Amino acid sequence: MKNSEKVITVTSVAAVVALVLDAIMFLQHGHSLLASNVWPRLALFIVLAVIVNALALVKMRFCGYATILVNLYFAIASLATFQSVTPRTSVYGLFVEALSIIGILLGTAGIYYGIKQRSDYTKARIEKLMKKAKKK
Repeated sequence: MKNSEKVITVTSVAAVVALVLDAIMFLQHGHSLLASNVWPRLALFIVLAVIVNALALVKMRFCGYATILVNLYFAIASLATFQSVTPRTSVYGLFVEALSIIGILLGTAGIYYGIKQRSDYTKARIEKLMKKAKKK
């Protein structure tokens, strides 16, 4: 599996986990999922994942940075849910904590693949410059 496919997979799953966890937190704090202030935040997770996935496909210069930042955001969102879920010792709380840990791990994997994405871009750019220098 190529790194861009890994980026797309991990980022998409991390976005879904972060979206679900954020929806759970809205419900925990008494907000309806139909409220007008809920959907822009939930849509942000989808938009960020689409942007990162599109950048991973076109392999632009700054795509690694975008992947790192977005997956860091997803990991932090999962960490925030892990820290604020109540009641912690109920089945519900343990499920949310487990899902949060999965989200944190996915975000961390996304950061790793973002670093690798940037490294691969830099290596390809150096190889291209070396070939150009050899032709002269």
